[in-house]
Amino acid sequence: MQRIGESPGSWRARHDRIPPELTGALYAEVKRLAETNSSPVSIARQLSVLHSLSLDPGTVRHWVVGDRNPLIQRSRFNKEPSRELSYIIGSIIGDGCIVPKEKVVKLEVADRDFAEAFNTNMARLFSRRTPNRIMVKRFKVDRLPLYVVRYCSGQLERLLESPLAKLLEIASVFPREFLRGLFDAEGHVDVGVGRTLHLTVGAENSDRHLLLYARRLLDSLGIDSRIYQKRRAGSSKVIRGAEFLMKQTSYSLVIGKIECMRVFAEEVGFSISRKLGKMQDAIRLIDAVEAPARPRSWVQLYSKEKGEWIRRERHA
Repeated sequence: MQRIGESPGSWRARHDRIPPELTGALYAEVKRLAETNSSPVSIARQLSVLHSLSLDPGTVRHWVVGDRNPLIQRSRFNKEPSRELSYIIGSIIGDGCIVPKEKVVKLEVADRDFAEAFNTNMARLFSRRTPNRIMVKRFKVDRLPLYVVRYCSGQLERLLESPLAKLLEIASVFPREFLRGLFDAEGHVDVGVGRTLHLTVGAENSDRHLLLYARRLLDSLGIDSRIYQKRRAGSSKVIRGAEFLMKQTSYSLVIGKIECMRVFAEEVGFSISRKLGKMQDAIRLIDAVEAPARPRSWVQLYSKEKGEWIRRERHA
């Protein structure tokens, strides 16, 4: 933060240690200024003028997001298996990431309801009354925004860096929650329209051993599934209208029997409304409509846009 007599930009190079007696007041001011949509750098500059203190914008950013709170102890949790931890492990294995240098566990996804479910489970894991703030990453090009959830916890970061076998052992104590986290992250609901309506529910991942384990958990719930090669390395994949190149061969764990999909919907399901709604709509239609009439009934409910079935507004 620039001080009197310093050249512009030199404040970035060094930051003062926050005196304990100022911590509470600074934290309150940061949270207040964040409500005005000021950036962390702008907040840090304003506070430097008020307190003659060089505050690290990175620290301000953590306070704004909520993954660090100087007024409470470090984020710690009971290491025993729990429903929340099982869901978090499934989500992180599928879609999350760990930043070891910052001791941060992060989820960055296109579905806000997925981010909210992950955020709620993280807050419960750490026995917090209020979840962290969900940040929104927007793009100038024609892309959907991403919703970012961040929590700072060296304890959780170290646990999630454990070998996959150990994580699966912990998560399998609550198989439904683990599977929901995994299917929220990697799941897909596929509807095919031909002479009749074809419905499958699956999860795609490049780690076949992970899918084999998930298959055993599904089997324990009475849900039959199969594993198929989905995409070869070097092929393309379209996600929400954007095309990506596959770096590794991927596999899909697929539930194809309608009676098993009913059990999946009841026992596991999705936190993501667009996936859950599409699956439930297709199951209801299959149960209520004769096979030859199902395709027509489906296209009255859904239209296909950029390769994805989107529910028509008048039926929402």
